[in-house]
Amino acid sequence: MHKLAAARSVDEARELVERGGGRELLDALRRRQVYAVLTVLLAEVARRLPSWDHGRRRELCEIVIGGELWAVRPPGADADPSDPPEEQRAANSAELHRWAVRPLLGGGDAPVGTVAELLSRLRTGPEPSARETFWQIVDGERPGLPDTVWLALFKEACGLPRSAPRPAAGPPERGGRGRP
Repeated sequence: MHKLAAARSVDEARELVERGGGRELLDALRRRQVYAVLTVLLAEVARRLPSWDHGRRRELCEIVIGGELWAVRPPGADADPSDPPEEQRAANSAELHRWAVRPLLGGGDAPVGTVAELLSRLRTGPEPSARETFWQIVDGERPGLPDTVWLALFKEACGLPRSAPRPAAGPPERGGRGRP
């Protein structure tokens, strides 16, 4: 039944994409969505983005930042079969930053401080997808942030492991063959 509900939501998203305008797409992105629905909506937004005016692009940027790039499952949301693996979620989030946030940052028309705080939270978050999103955004080509902000974030992260430390293994067994 859960798969049926998710499939119906994806179908509804596809209908919205077919008949809805930019306003409806942005409104749908503001609501909590399962990942498969979010993917359908964002694919259509990306397709339409070249025709959107600056105001609509700025609104999209604000929604994406408010959604924290969808780098992690929303708090309190149950696992969903449409959730991608952590690596794919991170790659999708970093790509979303590249086309929805970075152009406005580079043009000086996005909240640099808010984006820097978001990246800092992602870097220190417990979810592997959050940390990997941070690295994919800051490690490589400029993420659109002013150099001083970008370098400060990067320097804070240097020396820290890219992924969370794994729990230590239990103490070695005593008296086993080949062990002291």
